[in-house]
Amino acid sequence: MISQQGKLLVILILVGLVAGYATSIVIVGGTPFTYYLLQENWQVYHGWYWQLFTSLLVVLPGYLGIADSLLNALAVFWLDGLIAGAFAPKEYFSVFVLSGLAGNILSLLNGPATISFGASGGIFGLLAGAVSAEFAVHNRVDLSLLGWFFSIFFISSFALPSADWLGHLGGSAFGLLAGYLIGRTRRHELPV
Repeated sequence: MISQQGKLLVILILVGLVAGYATSIVIVGGTPFTYYLLQENWQVYHGWYWQLFTSLLVVLPGYLGIADSLLNALAVFWLDGLIAGAFAPKEYFSVFVLSGLAGNILSLLNGPATISFGASGGIFGLLAGAVSAEFAVHNRVDLSLLGWFFSIFFISSFALPSADWLGHLGGSAFGLLAGYLIGRTRRHELPV
């Protein structure tokens, strides 16, 4: 069963797909407005920092955007049962956004010609955070959760030619840290 925060995240991902198409029909300075919302590294290098946030959900219209949104929505729907128990609702969305932001910042290393978009950095942050929260709370690694993380990370980062592996890595790294800190807080709240 998917959690309420998982349902909301799936809805937001699908709204990002619609937003990508809707903003593509608005032309600003000869450019579809969508391109002001995706992460175009060259533009971020020149001060368009909002793209680090807006690109978490708004996707490029067309095949790549549809595939990205549907795969991310399916991933949340499928993985939410493994993720949701590690986080309170506010933590869930905080980890998602901050992991996505960390992934987008690391993605800047791909160079100025790179355009990136999608929620996968945030999703990897949630999944990695669930692994480290489990470790911090119970002082053990959930091997099946860790196996899912590595399998999905390698398949989605390296088997798909358009995937932004640096974005996935940055989101995962932040998620590991956030999950561990959240788990340590919970460990101190457990009765002795």
